[in-house]
Amino acid sequence: MIELGILDLSAEGRRRLAALIERWSWTPLDARATPPKVSLTLLAPEEVRFHGSIDVCVVGPEIIGCDAAFVRSLRQQLPGKLIFCVLDAKTYSLGLVEQLGRLGVDDVLIDGASSDEFFRRLVLLQRRLQEKRRGRLVAVSSARGGVGVTFVAAAVSEAWLARKNRVCVVDCDITSQDLTRFLEVRPCVSEPLRLLLDQNRVATSEAVGECAVQVWSDEERFACVPPPAGGDDTLLGATRFSRAFIDVLETLVSQFDVVVVDSGGLPSTTLVALYQVCDEVIYVANRDPGGSIAHRQALLLVAGYARLDSRITTVINDNSVLAAAVQTLKTEALVMPDRAVREVVLPRSVKAASWPCSGGTPYQFLNRYIDDLVNDPHDGATRVDVRSRSLEASFVSRCFQLVAASFRRIRLRKSAGAGLESKSAFSLGREVVPGIGYTCAPLDENELVSRPVLVS
Repeated sequence: MIELGILDLSAEGRRRLAALIERWSWTPLDARATPPKVSLTLLAPEEVRFHGSIDVCVVGPEIIGCDAAFVRSLRQQLPGKLIFCVLDAKTYSLGLVEQLGRLGVDDVLIDGASSDEFFRRLVLLQRRLQEKRRGRLVAVSSARGGVGVTFVAAAVSEAWLARKNRVCVVDCDITSQDLTRFLEVRPCVSEPLRLLLDQNRVATSEAVGECAVQVWSDEERFACVPPPAGGDDTLLGATRFSRAFIDVLETLVSQFDVVVVDSGGLPSTTLVALYQVCDEVIYVANRDPGGSIAHRQALLLVAGYARLDSRITTVINDNSVLAAAVQTLKTEALVMPDRAVREVVLPRSVKAASWPCSGGTPYQFLNRYIDDLVNDPHDGATRVDVRSRSLEASFVSRCFQLVAASFRRIRLRKSAGAGLESKSAFSLGREVVPGIGYTCAPLDENELVSRPVLVS
Protein backbone atom coordinates (compact mmCIF):
# COMPACT_ATOMS: atom_id res chain seq x y z
CA MET A 1 0.00 0.00 0.00
CA ILE A 2 1.45 3.36 -1.14
CA GLU A 3 0.05 6.34 0.73
CA LEU A 4 -0.44 9.30 -1.60
CA GLY A 5 -0.83 12.78 -0.18
CA ILE A 6 -2.95 14.91 -2.59
CA LEU A 7 -1.76 18.51 -2.21
CA ASP A 8 -3.25 21.58 -3.88
CA LEU A 9 -4.35 25.11 -2.96
CA SER A 10 -8.14 24.79 -3.04
CA ALA A 11 -10.41 21.99 -1.88
CA GLU A 12 -11.86 21.79 -5.39
CA GLY A 13 -8.38 21.33 -6.85
CA ARG A 14 -7.64 18.54 -4.38
CA ARG A 15 -10.90 16.74 -5.15
CA ARG A 16 -10.27 17.08 -8.88
CA LEU A 17 -6.77 15.62 -8.53
CA ALA A 18 -8.04 12.75 -6.36
CA ALA A 19 -10.75 11.98 -8.94
CA LEU A 20 -8.07 11.89 -11.64
CA ILE A 21 -6.00 9.32 -9.73
CA GLU A 22 -9.12 7.24 -9.02
CA ARG A 23 -9.93 7.28 -12.73
CA TRP A 24 -6.42 6.04 -13.46
CA SER A 25 -7.01 3.25 -10.95
CA TRP A 26 -10.15 2.06 -12.75
CA THR A 27 -8.20 0.40 -15.55
CA PRO A 28 -9.34 -3.26 -15.89
CA LEU A 29 -7.32 -5.63 -13.73
CA ASP A 30 -6.14 -7.77 -16.63
CA ALA A 31 -4.61 -4.73 -18.34
CA ARG A 32 -1.91 -4.37 -15.70
CA ALA A 33 0.19 -6.89 -13.84
CA THR A 34 0.05 -6.48 -10.03
CA PRO A 35 -0.41 -2.69 -9.91
CA PRO A 36 0.53 -1.06 -6.60
CA LYS A 37 -2.38 -0.31 -4.28
CA VAL A 38 -2.70 3.33 -3.30
CA SER A 39 -4.27 5.26 -0.45
CA LEU A 40 -5.41 8.86 -0.96
CA THR A 41 -5.20 11.60 1.68
CA LEU A 42 -6.28 15.12 0.73
CA LEU A 43 -4.03 17.77 2.28
CA ALA A 44 -3.92 21.54 2.37
CA PRO A 45 -0.44 23.13 2.21
CA GLU A 46 -0.49 23.93 5.94
CA GLU A 47 -1.38 20.31 6.82
CA VAL A 48 1.65 18.67 5.23
CA ARG A 49 3.88 18.90 8.30
CA PHE A 50 1.36 16.83 10.29
CA HIS A 51 1.33 13.94 7.79
CA GLY A 52 4.89 12.66 7.65
CA SER A 53 3.67 9.08 7.16
CA ILE A 54 2.73 9.56 3.50
CA ASP A 55 4.98 7.91 0.92
CA VAL A 56 4.37 10.08 -2.15
CA CYS A 57 3.22 13.71 -2.19
CA VAL A 58 1.24 14.46 -5.37
CA VAL A 59 1.32 18.22 -6.01
CA GLY A 60 -1.45 19.72 -8.13
CA PRO A 61 -1.17 22.32 -10.88
CA GLU A 62 -2.67 25.16 -8.80
CA ILE A 63 0.33 25.29 -6.45
CA ILE A 64 2.84 24.95 -9.28
CA GLY A 65 1.17 27.70 -11.29
CA CYS A 66 1.02 30.03 -8.28
CA ASP A 67 4.48 29.46 -6.77
CA ALA A 68 6.71 26.68 -8.04
CA ALA A 69 9.32 27.53 -5.38
CA PHE A 70 6.93 26.07 -2.77
CA VAL A 71 8.37 22.68 -3.71
CA ARG A 72 11.65 23.63 -1.98
CA SER A 73 9.93 24.09 1.40
CA LEU A 74 7.89 20.95 0.72
CA ARG A 75 11.10 18.98 0.24
CA GLN A 76 12.34 20.23 3.63
CA GLN A 77 9.11 19.17 5.33
CA LEU A 78 9.14 15.70 3.74
CA PRO A 79 12.74 14.47 3.75
CA GLY A 80 13.14 11.06 2.15
CA LYS A 81 9.65 11.13 0.60
CA LEU A 82 8.78 11.21 -3.09
CA ILE A 83 7.33 14.36 -4.68
CA PHE A 84 5.23 13.83 -7.79
CA CYS A 85 3.89 16.85 -9.71
CA VAL A 86 0.83 16.72 -11.96
CA LEU A 87 0.63 19.58 -14.47
CA ASP A 88 -2.18 20.66 -16.78
CA ALA A 89 -1.96 22.11 -20.28
CA LYS A 90 -1.81 25.69 -18.95
CA THR A 91 1.14 25.21 -16.61
CA TYR A 92 3.23 22.68 -18.53
CA SER A 93 6.45 23.78 -20.17
CA LEU A 94 9.89 22.23 -20.54
CA GLY A 95 11.48 25.12 -18.64
CA LEU A 96 9.11 24.55 -15.71
CA VAL A 97 9.97 20.86 -15.66
CA GLU A 98 13.68 21.74 -15.52
CA GLN A 99 13.02 24.18 -12.67
CA LEU A 100 11.02 21.59 -10.72
CA GLY A 101 13.85 19.11 -11.12
CA ARG A 102 16.30 21.56 -9.57
CA LEU A 103 13.87 22.16 -6.69
CA GLY A 104 13.79 18.46 -5.80
CA VAL A 105 10.79 17.00 -7.65
CA ASP A 106 11.16 13.27 -8.42
CA ASP A 107 8.85 13.10 -11.45
CA VAL A 108 6.32 15.14 -13.46
CA LEU A 109 3.19 13.94 -15.25
CA ILE A 110 0.56 15.63 -17.44
CA ASP A 111 -3.08 15.33 -16.31
CA GLY A 112 -4.00 13.98 -19.73
CA ALA A 113 -1.66 10.99 -19.39
CA SER A 114 -2.96 7.44 -19.53
CA SER A 115 -3.38 5.11 -16.58
CA ASP A 116 -0.54 2.88 -17.79
CA GLU A 117 1.86 5.81 -17.82
CA PHE A 118 0.92 6.85 -14.29
CA PHE A 119 1.36 3.37 -12.82
CA ARG A 120 4.53 2.73 -14.83
CA ARG A 121 6.15 5.75 -13.21
CA LEU A 122 4.73 4.87 -9.81
CA VAL A 123 6.05 1.30 -9.99
CA LEU A 124 9.56 2.56 -10.70
CA LEU A 125 9.37 5.27 -8.06
CA GLN A 126 8.17 2.93 -5.31
CA ARG A 127 11.47 1.04 -5.51
CA ARG A 128 12.99 3.98 -3.67
CA LEU A 129 10.57 3.55 -0.79
CA GLN A 130 11.57 1.52 2.23
CA GLU A 131 9.64 -1.64 2.99
CA LYS A 132 6.68 -0.67 5.11
CA ARG A 133 5.53 -2.52 8.18
CA ARG A 134 2.85 -5.09 7.40
CA GLY A 135 0.40 -6.77 9.72
CA ARG A 136 -0.37 -10.48 10.02
CA LEU A 137 -3.20 -12.11 8.05
CA VAL A 138 -4.74 -15.15 9.77
CA ALA A 139 -7.35 -17.36 8.08
CA VAL A 140 -9.59 -19.56 10.27
CA SER A 141 -11.09 -22.28 8.11
CA SER A 142 -12.69 -25.72 8.05
CA ALA A 143 -14.25 -28.17 5.59
CA ARG A 144 -17.71 -28.13 7.17
CA GLY A 145 -19.94 -25.99 9.33
CA GLY A 146 -20.71 -26.35 13.00
CA VAL A 147 -17.18 -27.27 14.10
CA GLY A 148 -16.37 -23.94 15.79
CA VAL A 149 -14.74 -21.74 13.13
CA THR A 150 -16.52 -18.61 14.42
CA PHE A 151 -15.72 -19.67 18.00
CA VAL A 152 -11.98 -19.97 17.27
CA ALA A 153 -11.87 -16.78 15.19
CA ALA A 154 -13.37 -14.73 18.04
CA ALA A 155 -11.05 -16.33 20.60
CA VAL A 156 -7.90 -15.83 18.53
CA SER A 157 -8.82 -12.20 17.85
CA GLU A 158 -9.13 -11.46 21.56
CA ALA A 159 -5.88 -13.32 22.29
CA TRP A 160 -4.00 -11.05 19.85
CA LEU A 161 -5.81 -8.07 21.38
CA ALA A 162 -4.58 -9.08 24.84
CA ARG A 163 -1.04 -8.73 23.49
CA LYS A 164 -1.61 -5.02 22.77
CA ASN A 165 -2.17 -5.46 19.01
CA ARG A 166 -4.63 -3.62 16.80
CA VAL A 167 -6.94 -6.41 15.63
CA CYS A 168 -9.60 -6.58 12.93
CA VAL A 169 -11.82 -9.65 12.50
CA VAL A 170 -13.58 -10.19 9.16
CA ASP A 171 -16.91 -12.03 9.01
CA CYS A 172 -17.46 -13.83 5.70
CA ASP A 173 -20.74 -15.56 6.56
CA ILE A 174 -23.05 -13.67 4.21
CA THR A 175 -26.11 -15.76 5.08
CA SER A 176 -26.27 -15.74 8.90
CA GLN A 177 -23.57 -13.22 10.01
CA ASP A 178 -22.85 -15.33 13.12
CA LEU A 179 -19.63 -13.63 14.20
CA THR A 180 -21.02 -10.13 13.71
CA ARG A 181 -24.17 -10.95 15.68
CA PHE A 182 -22.29 -12.69 18.48
CA LEU A 183 -20.01 -9.66 18.86
CA GLU A 184 -23.13 -7.43 18.78
CA VAL A 185 -21.73 -5.31 15.94
CA ARG A 186 -24.18 -2.95 14.28
CA PRO A 187 -24.99 -2.95 11.44
CA CYS A 188 -24.75 -6.69 10.76
CA VAL A 189 -23.98 -6.13 7.08
CA SER A 190 -21.69 -3.64 5.37
CA GLU A 191 -22.81 -1.44 2.50
CA PRO A 192 -19.30 0.05 1.95
CA LEU A 193 -17.86 -3.46 1.56
CA ARG A 194 -20.48 -4.32 -1.05
CA LEU A 195 -19.51 -1.23 -3.05
CA LEU A 196 -15.86 -2.30 -2.93
CA LEU A 197 -16.66 -5.87 -4.03
CA ASP A 198 -18.85 -4.56 -6.86
CA GLN A 199 -15.87 -2.34 -7.83
CA ASN A 200 -17.97 0.80 -7.57
CA ARG A 201 -15.23 2.26 -5.36
CA VAL A 202 -11.43 1.99 -5.30
CA ALA A 203 -10.01 -0.05 -2.42
CA THR A 204 -8.16 2.84 -0.77
CA SER A 205 -7.41 2.96 2.95
CA GLU A 206 -10.23 5.48 3.48
CA ALA A 207 -12.83 3.36 1.68
CA VAL A 208 -11.76 0.16 3.46
CA GLY A 209 -11.62 1.96 6.80
CA GLU A 210 -15.34 2.71 6.46
CA CYS A 211 -16.02 -1.04 6.49
CA ALA A 212 -14.41 -1.61 9.91
CA VAL A 213 -16.75 -1.09 12.88
CA GLN A 214 -15.47 -0.75 16.44
CA VAL A 215 -16.57 -3.78 18.48
CA TRP A 216 -16.30 -2.54 22.08
CA SER A 217 -16.97 1.05 23.02
CA ASP A 218 -14.05 1.11 25.46
CA GLU A 219 -11.52 -0.58 23.13
CA GLU A 220 -10.47 1.27 19.99
CA ARG A 221 -7.98 -1.41 18.95
CA PHE A 222 -10.64 -4.04 18.19
CA ALA A 223 -12.70 -3.75 14.98
CA CYS A 224 -14.96 -6.00 12.92
CA VAL A 225 -15.81 -5.98 9.21
CA PRO A 226 -19.36 -7.34 8.70
CA PRO A 227 -20.18 -9.34 5.56
CA PRO A 228 -21.32 -7.42 2.46
CA ALA A 229 -24.93 -6.37 2.23
CA GLY A 230 -27.41 -7.68 -0.30
CA GLY A 231 -25.51 -10.83 -1.24
CA ASP A 232 -25.82 -14.59 -1.06
CA ASP A 233 -23.38 -17.48 -0.80
CA THR A 234 -22.34 -17.11 -4.45
CA LEU A 235 -21.34 -13.44 -4.20
CA LEU A 236 -17.64 -14.13 -3.70
CA GLY A 237 -17.53 -17.04 -6.13
CA ALA A 238 -16.75 -14.96 -9.23
CA THR A 239 -13.11 -14.20 -9.95
CA ARG A 240 -13.57 -10.44 -9.96
CA PHE A 241 -15.27 -10.52 -6.55
CA SER A 242 -12.59 -12.73 -5.01
CA ARG A 243 -9.78 -10.48 -6.29
CA ALA A 244 -11.57 -7.41 -4.92
CA PHE A 245 -11.96 -9.20 -1.58
CA ILE A 246 -8.22 -9.94 -1.43
CA ASP A 247 -7.51 -6.27 -2.19
CA VAL A 248 -9.67 -5.31 0.80
CA LEU A 249 -7.80 -7.74 3.07
CA GLU A 250 -4.40 -6.47 1.97
CA THR A 251 -5.53 -2.92 2.70
CA LEU A 252 -6.69 -3.98 6.18
CA VAL A 253 -3.32 -5.63 6.80
CA SER A 254 -1.64 -2.27 6.23
CA GLN A 255 -3.92 -0.66 8.85
CA PHE A 256 -4.03 -3.33 11.61
CA ASP A 257 -1.43 -5.47 13.35
CA VAL A 258 -3.48 -8.66 12.96
CA VAL A 259 -6.40 -9.40 10.61
CA VAL A 260 -8.38 -12.57 11.45
CA VAL A 261 -10.69 -13.88 8.71
CA ASP A 262 -13.64 -16.10 9.64
CA SER A 263 -13.72 -17.87 6.28
CA GLY A 264 -16.61 -20.21 7.06
CA GLY A 265 -18.81 -18.75 4.31
CA LEU A 266 -16.25 -18.37 1.54
CA PRO A 267 -16.54 -20.40 -1.69
CA SER A 268 -13.62 -22.51 -2.84
CA THR A 269 -12.26 -20.01 -5.40
CA THR A 270 -11.97 -17.21 -2.85
CA LEU A 271 -10.71 -19.61 -0.19
CA VAL A 272 -7.84 -20.70 -2.45
CA ALA A 273 -6.90 -17.06 -3.09
CA LEU A 274 -6.96 -16.43 0.67
CA TYR A 275 -4.63 -19.39 1.35
CA GLN A 276 -2.14 -17.98 -1.14
CA VAL A 277 -1.78 -14.61 0.60
CA CYS A 278 -2.34 -15.34 4.31
CA ASP A 279 0.47 -15.69 6.85
CA GLU A 280 -1.25 -18.36 8.94
CA VAL A 281 -4.00 -20.92 8.47
CA ILE A 282 -5.89 -22.22 11.52
CA TYR A 283 -7.87 -25.29 10.51
CA VAL A 284 -10.67 -26.26 12.91
CA ALA A 285 -12.15 -29.76 13.29
CA ASN A 286 -14.22 -31.52 15.92
CA ARG A 287 -14.23 -35.11 17.09
CA ASP A 288 -17.15 -36.15 14.92
CA PRO A 289 -15.89 -39.15 12.88
CA GLY A 290 -18.32 -38.32 10.07
CA GLY A 291 -16.20 -35.42 8.85
CA SER A 292 -12.86 -37.23 8.68
CA ILE A 293 -12.78 -37.57 4.89
CA ALA A 294 -13.78 -33.94 4.37
CA HIS A 295 -11.05 -32.74 6.76
CA ARG A 296 -8.42 -34.85 5.04
CA GLN A 297 -9.26 -33.47 1.59
CA ALA A 298 -9.47 -29.89 2.84
CA LEU A 299 -6.05 -30.09 4.46
CA LEU A 300 -4.58 -31.36 1.20
CA LEU A 301 -6.00 -28.23 -0.42
CA VAL A 302 -4.39 -26.06 2.27
CA ALA A 303 -1.04 -27.81 1.83
CA GLY A 304 -1.16 -27.26 -1.92
CA TYR A 305 -1.98 -23.54 -1.92
CA ALA A 306 -0.56 -22.12 1.31
CA ARG A 307 2.80 -20.39 1.12
CA LEU A 308 5.81 -22.35 2.29
CA ASP A 309 6.51 -19.82 5.04
CA SER A 310 2.89 -19.84 6.30
CA ARG A 311 2.23 -21.31 9.71
CA ILE A 312 -0.43 -24.03 9.74
CA THR A 313 -2.26 -25.06 12.92
CA THR A 314 -4.89 -27.76 13.35
CA VAL A 315 -7.37 -27.25 16.18
CA ILE A 316 -9.50 -30.11 17.52
CA ASN A 317 -12.55 -28.54 19.15
CA ASP A 318 -13.69 -31.08 21.75
CA ASN A 319 -17.35 -30.01 21.90
CA SER A 320 -19.14 -32.56 19.72
CA VAL A 321 -21.49 -35.30 20.91
CA LEU A 322 -19.89 -38.05 18.87
CA ALA A 323 -16.27 -38.33 19.90
CA ALA A 324 -13.58 -40.15 17.96
CA ALA A 325 -10.18 -40.71 19.53
CA VAL A 326 -7.91 -37.66 19.28
CA GLN A 327 -4.94 -39.74 18.20
CA THR A 328 -7.01 -41.40 15.47
CA LEU A 329 -8.03 -37.99 14.10
CA LYS A 330 -4.41 -36.85 14.05
CA THR A 331 -3.12 -39.90 12.22
CA GLU A 332 -6.05 -40.58 9.87
CA ALA A 333 -7.88 -37.30 9.18
CA LEU A 334 -5.77 -34.27 10.13
CA VAL A 335 -2.86 -35.22 7.92
CA MET A 336 -0.76 -32.71 6.04
CA PRO A 337 2.08 -34.26 4.01
CA ASP A 338 5.44 -32.50 3.85
CA ARG A 339 4.32 -29.58 6.03
CA ALA A 340 5.12 -28.73 9.64
CA VAL A 341 1.88 -28.50 11.60
CA ARG A 342 1.06 -27.30 15.09
CA GLU A 343 -1.63 -29.24 16.93
CA VAL A 344 -3.89 -27.76 19.61
CA VAL A 345 -6.80 -29.44 21.42
CA LEU A 346 -9.50 -27.27 22.97
CA PRO A 347 -11.17 -29.09 25.89
CA ARG A 348 -14.89 -29.23 26.52
CA SER A 349 -16.26 -26.14 28.26
CA VAL A 350 -19.99 -25.54 28.65
CA LYS A 351 -19.62 -21.80 29.31
CA ALA A 352 -17.26 -21.32 26.39
CA ALA A 353 -19.56 -23.22 24.04
CA SER A 354 -22.49 -20.94 24.95
CA TRP A 355 -20.48 -17.72 24.93
CA PRO A 356 -23.07 -15.56 23.11
CA CYS A 357 -25.48 -16.18 26.05
CA SER A 358 -23.07 -16.54 28.97
CA GLY A 359 -21.99 -12.91 29.11
CA GLY A 360 -18.35 -13.82 28.50
CA THR A 361 -16.02 -14.51 25.58
CA PRO A 362 -14.32 -17.74 24.42
CA TYR A 363 -10.92 -16.34 25.38
CA GLN A 364 -12.16 -15.62 28.91
CA PHE A 365 -12.99 -19.28 29.52
CA LEU A 366 -10.18 -20.98 27.55
CA ASN A 367 -7.40 -18.41 27.56
CA ARG A 368 -4.63 -20.80 28.51
CA TYR A 369 -5.45 -22.98 25.50
CA ILE A 370 -6.08 -20.15 23.04
CA ASP A 371 -2.70 -18.67 23.98
CA ASP A 372 -1.10 -21.72 22.39
CA LEU A 373 -2.57 -20.61 19.05
CA VAL A 374 -0.94 -17.19 19.08
CA ASN A 375 2.33 -17.92 20.88
CA ASP A 376 5.58 -18.33 18.96
CA PRO A 377 4.55 -16.64 15.69
CA HIS A 378 8.06 -16.91 14.19
CA ASP A 379 8.68 -20.63 14.42
CA GLY A 380 6.59 -22.32 11.76
CA ALA A 381 8.67 -25.52 11.85
CA THR A 382 7.92 -26.40 15.47
CA ARG A 383 5.39 -29.14 16.06
CA VAL A 384 3.37 -28.45 19.19
CA ASP A 385 0.99 -30.98 20.70
CA VAL A 386 -1.24 -29.57 23.41
CA ARG A 387 -3.25 -32.46 24.78
CA SER A 388 -6.68 -32.18 26.27
CA ARG A 389 -6.69 -31.77 30.02
CA SER A 390 -9.15 -30.55 32.61
CA LEU A 391 -9.06 -26.96 33.81
CA GLU A 392 -8.39 -28.03 37.40
CA ALA A 393 -5.39 -30.16 36.49
CA SER A 394 -4.02 -27.36 34.31
CA PHE A 395 -4.34 -24.89 37.19
CA VAL A 396 -2.42 -27.18 39.56
CA SER A 397 0.24 -27.77 36.92
CA ARG A 398 0.60 -24.02 36.38
CA CYS A 399 1.07 -23.46 40.14
CA PHE A 400 3.83 -26.07 40.29
CA GLN A 401 5.51 -24.50 37.27
CA LEU A 402 5.55 -21.10 38.97
CA VAL A 403 7.08 -22.63 42.09
CA ALA A 404 9.68 -24.48 40.03
CA ALA A 405 10.56 -21.31 38.14
CA SER A 406 11.16 -19.47 41.40
CA PHE A 407 13.38 -22.33 42.63
CA ARG A 408 15.55 -22.08 39.53
CA ARG A 409 16.36 -18.45 40.29
CA ILE A 410 17.62 -19.24 43.78
CA ARG A 411 21.21 -20.22 44.50
CA LEU A 412 21.85 -21.54 47.96
CA ARG A 413 25.25 -21.80 49.52
CA LYS A 414 26.32 -24.59 51.79
CA SER A 415 25.98 -23.60 55.40
CA ALA A 416 29.28 -23.48 57.32
CA GLY A 417 29.72 -26.48 59.55
CA ALA A 418 26.77 -28.30 58.12
CA GLY A 419 28.84 -31.43 57.80
CA LEU A 420 27.65 -32.24 54.34
CA GLU A 421 30.62 -33.63 52.50
CA SER A 422 28.63 -34.95 49.61
CA LYS A 423 27.22 -32.80 46.87
CA SER A 424 23.47 -32.29 46.77
CA ALA A 425 21.25 -31.09 43.98
CA PHE A 426 17.89 -31.45 42.37
CA SER A 427 18.48 -34.18 39.80
CA LEU A 428 16.11 -34.28 36.87
CA GLY A 429 18.31 -35.93 34.28
CA ARG A 430 20.10 -32.72 33.33
CA GLU A 431 23.35 -31.08 34.19
CA VAL A 432 23.77 -30.99 37.97
CA VAL A 433 25.02 -27.85 39.69
CA PRO A 434 27.50 -28.62 42.52
CA GLY A 435 26.32 -27.83 46.01
CA ILE A 436 22.73 -27.38 46.95
CA GLY A 437 21.60 -26.11 43.57
CA TYR A 438 19.20 -26.61 40.73
CA THR A 439 19.22 -27.53 37.08
CA CYS A 440 20.55 -25.02 34.57
CA ALA A 441 18.04 -25.77 31.81
CA PRO A 442 14.33 -24.79 32.09
CA LEU A 443 11.85 -27.42 33.20
CA ASP A 444 9.38 -29.06 30.88
CA GLU A 445 5.65 -28.84 31.45
CA ASN A 446 5.34 -32.29 33.04
CA GLU A 447 8.48 -32.11 35.18
CA LEU A 448 7.64 -30.98 38.70
CA VAL A 449 10.19 -30.51 41.48
CA SER A 450 9.26 -32.68 44.43
CA ARG A 451 12.14 -32.73 46.92
CA PRO A 452 15.92 -32.35 47.05
CA VAL A 453 18.00 -35.53 46.84
CA LEU A 454 21.61 -36.20 47.80
CA VAL A 455 23.95 -37.01 44.97
CA SER A 456 27.34 -38.48 45.67
